[in-house]
Amino acid sequence: MGTLCFKIQPHADIELGFNRNELDYYVTLPVEGVTNETGLIITIPGFGGIANSTYQLEKLNPYLAEKYNCIVVSLNYFGIYRGSETKLDEYFIHNMEQIYGVPSAYWNNILTDNDFYLKVAKLLESKGLSQLDPYCQALKITERNEYQSFGFLPALDNLTVLGDVLKRYPTINKKKIIAYGSSYGGYIAMLCGKFAPKTFSVIIDNSGFSRSEMKYIVGREILEDDYVVTVNHNNKFYTVPFAYNNPWTIMDETSPNYFGDSHKQVRNLLIREHRVKTDTRYYIFHCEEDQIASVEDKDKVVALLSNYNSTYYKRVGMSDLDGTLFKKYAHAMDASLRKLFDHVAEQDMEYGLMKEKSENEFINSEVNSLNCGNKNYIFSFQDDFTMNVTITDNIKTDYNLISSFQLMRDLLEICDSIDEGFSFIADKVSNKSYNDATVVMQDILDAFKVINLRIDTFSRFLSENDLHTVNSQFQDSLLEAVMHFNNENWDLLEIELTDRVVPNFLLWKKELHNIFDPYITN
Repeated sequence: MGTLCFKIQPHADIELGFNRNELDYYVTLPVEGVTNETGLIITIPGFGGIANSTYQLEKLNPYLAEKYNCIVVSLNYFGIYRGSETKLDEYFIHNMEQIYGVPSAYWNNILTDNDFYLKVAKLLESKGLSQLDPYCQALKITERNEYQSFGFLPALDNLTVLGDVLKRYPTINKKKIIAYGSSYGGYIAMLCGKFAPKTFSVIIDNSGFSRSEMKYIVGREILEDDYVVTVNHNNKFYTVPFAYNNPWTIMDETSPNYFGDSHKQVRNLLIREHRVKTDTRYYIFHCEEDQIASVEDKDKVVALLSNYNSTYYKRVGMSDLDGTLFKKYAHAMDASLRKLFDHVAEQDMEYGLMKEKSENEFINSEVNSLNCGNKNYIFSFQDDFTMNVTITDNIKTDYNLISSFQLMRDLLEICDSIDEGFSFIADKVSNKSYNDATVVMQDILDAFKVINLRIDTFSRFLSENDLHTVNSQFQDSLLEAVMHFNNENWDLLEIELTDRVVPNFLLWKKELHNIFDPYITN
């Protein structure tokens, strides 16, 4: 069994326009070679990991390749090299002078990071402090002239490499394509599933994020550290915060580097409108006391995903720590990645890590459009296993009706999701699973709001209709149901859902179809 290294051109940085370096990725083949039964596993390193580490190439990937008859692939995606080089820029030096009265000359003659840490520790010691002010974050530099895209470009890189592997090994079993990651790697795996929802048979997420974590994107602007070093000086510990040299801003909306709502939405796993029903099965693991990636967010992701995909979710508690699979009651649980994959394979034994059909976005040349507020992210897959992603402006209020036909289709799909949501709520309330019901009710309220906002942008072009009346009736019954939720009047809630909410919803949905169908079917 050997490891092959390939270099390919990456997808363009369509958000900020940075020049891209070649992608390097590593392929481990099973000893017996590749047959039409051989699957594919992409193992995605998280923060601090790289694709060509000893662990990836000599332990994890060969183990998975041989045991599960899979080609195993790892790549050094955009931003993976979170370098250790420290930079004391003008922002840092100015704030140190303003807050602590430290002249710029104090930072002269620093040759190593340890020189810097010692100077900071001595300064804090002299002032009786244990940590630097959050305004005084020095910089760590991401290598290869890259930055923290936070999931988006890394997911595109993984999908680009996936296409290249499928092209190099055409006999591969396309029913058995798996994405596997831990921490940030788990989040990237989940984004791959969002952007290409029909491609993967199984996606495994151990403790991944669920949405944009702003401290990794604009840490200086929100005064939260991305990275921390603890320095021991004279038997006392001092905390030194850092940010990474990211170009993003949330302070200047006119900047081309403004990290706005559209950037957040394309990276958000919690948006119902971005989901479609597929055969992909999700296996998700998360520590109950995760202090880095929110377990509450992950609960919501699972509640949403369960409406569209087979979803296995393990909230890891203290009693689950066994010293071999889950070792620590903290972020990522220090889980054994080999044993975790084995655990998933056991849970998925009925399917053998495969899905029913070999079709995927590449083979079908599909186009997936994600509505992200004022922007659309459009993922165009080709049957030559390439992919092109573009960003277009979304519909504005000064358009004509023809340009809104696709939006009408999207809104009707959201209505179908609401319909499924009410069925889910009714089931959960009858089984006394009130927390799950509450999460989905909030999703329905958000979806109802989104639909009304979208309709407002083109309502003046529509033919005469009775939408206002049925909309008001549905809204009134929804508010009544929310009151029962808030007061935990579960018996009254069941009656309200059965007698008013669902009937009013169906009238409202029917009216939307009556209004939109003549436009989108012609």
